[in-house]
Amino acid sequence: MVDILTRKKQAHTAGASCSVEYIYHQYHKNVYNYIAFRINNHHDAEELASEVFIKAIKGWERYNHNFPMEGWLIGIAKNVVADYLRKTMRRKILPLDSVLGLASTHTPEEVVVINEESKKLMMAMVKLRDKERQILSMKFATELKHSEIAAILRISESHVGVTAHRAINKLKKFMEEDAT
Repeated sequence: MVDILTRKKQAHTAGASCSVEYIYHQYHKNVYNYIAFRINNHHDAEELASEVFIKAIKGWERYNHNFPMEGWLIGIAKNVVADYLRKTMRRKILPLDSVLGLASTHTPEEVVVINEESKKLMMAMVKLRDKERQILSMKFATELKHSEIAAILRISESHVGVTAHRAINKLKKFMEEDAT
């Protein structure tokens, strides 16, 4: 592994102040949110988020300092999620969070309604194309801008906007169909 002082020197040379701890604290939430939104499983999302940062440390020398750090990490997360989904595609996974009804500030009735709505949304998301799911995950789970999503996916900003708009309309349609 590249030693931390070397990374700090490289980052400083690139005009950025960063360390492993800084990068982790700065970007973990968005990386985790992206993964959790894609796989709908809190525990596996935590594991996969850790894997993203391990891969980032191992691949630090390949990081292009002209590219946003968050975009690079989400790109790694995109690949980690793809690997995870390939491995688990044949198994039906029920998120442990929904089974345990983890402690929250909501009443049991509210938890049931939230879980049902989340389940409906996830079922509707499955009906979208992979590219549409990726774009919506990046847009809403990590709150990336269209330009950042475009850079990660190597498509135009307008393509991101159009795809997001159409995917949202499809989700609305799927959810309305399920309600009837």
